[in-house]
Amino acid sequence: MPRITVVIPTFNCGSLLPQAIKSVLAQSIDDFETVIVDDGSTDNTKAILDEYVSDSRVRYVYQENRGLPGARNSGVRQSDSEYVAFLDADDELRKDALERMAEQVARDGSAWCLIDIMKCKPSSREIQRTMIPVGDLSYEILRDDFMRRGMFFKRESFLAVGMYDEEMKYREDWDLNIRMFRAGFPYSYVPEPLYLYTWRPGSITTGNREKVLGFTEKVVRKHHKTLADSGDSEARRIYSEVMWGMARQFLYEAHNVNKAFSCARESLTYDFSLGKVVHPLVHHLSRLAARRVRTV
Repeated sequence: MPRITVVIPTFNCGSLLPQAIKSVLAQSIDDFETVIVDDGSTDNTKAILDEYVSDSRVRYVYQENRGLPGARNSGVRQSDSEYVAFLDADDELRKDALERMAEQVARDGSAWCLIDIMKCKPSSREIQRTMIPVGDLSYEILRDDFMRRGMFFKRESFLAVGMYDEEMKYREDWDLNIRMFRAGFPYSYVPEPLYLYTWRPGSITTGNREKVLGFTEKVVRKHHKTLADSGDSEARRIYSEVMWGMARQFLYEAHNVNKAFSCARESLTYDFSLGKVVHPLVHHLSRLAARRVRTV
């Protein structure tokens, strides 16, 4: 078996796939395979892939639509290699990406690898760094998903934490990152933009802010709230902080007053603070509530 399996999930991205596949086939090492998981596409994906499946390093798998996390998990189940890497269908890898990550993980004896990314827009390119905070990362990852990209894993470690949660249609990476850090798996960091992320308006991460926030809240309740309710005082403080931030985002970004109220109330329940009570957010929510009462 090849040492590395690169999983490329795709859903109706036929026209974008060739660049992603070519970036893998052009890697500076040879000991890899590419598993393309077609997650129920209805476009010309299969026809476009006919050009590539004759290459022994490329395999094509079709499944009924299960969403991005489910497609990624399917690709891993198809593999039996030492490492797995994930590449989205509209992105690319730098030519030496697999080599650099595999070398670093082997050198450190770690379970996964963090990297920087190159954010590519039509008229610009920007390196975005993974800023690893000081402190206990099992708590810091609860405060914020500080990682730009964690997409290279020892397969056995990825399986050990339960793979991707297929219920998390968005924010699935943060959910996995939390579980990796909370499980104590050692990591490596290559401070180079090995992953070329293509920003597109209307994409899965940019097209529906309220839905993304909804799944962010789902991650927070799954991990932060569970730890807080177990008696972890630090997790309780973090949960309150994050829910307060969620209230602001629901109000100012998604314009969802009900969700903003809900998150603010939850935040105050877990860590009541006079500073929050006098915060402009509370006054804004109070005015909106009063306005609703007058119109009823």
